[in-house]
Amino acid sequence: MKIAFKITKIINYFALTLLLLGPYGIAFTGGLQVLASLIFVILFPTNKFIYMYFGLVITFFLLWDGGFNWLFSVPIFLIGFLTYTIQTQKIQL
Repeated sequence: MKIAFKITKIINYFALTLLLLGPYGIAFTGGLQVLASLIFVILFPTNKFIYMYFGLVITFFLLWDGGFNWLFSVPIFLIGFLTYTIQTQKIQL
């Protein structure tokens, strides 16, 4: 469990570095963060924040029309929200 949690953190850190690529980096970051969140939900199925994250991701994709308007600020929030959720999780052995 500890190793899988460290892998989740590494994926998240790598995803954050991809933000340096600009708009293309946001797409790659989002994909890697969804992967990290899937691993995280398997490890910590009782964490309420991860379910809020998935709900916000699904809502974003249901409302997004493909353009770069005000709604595109939601992925920036999601990046921070998932990072906060992963970094504040305590491992209980």
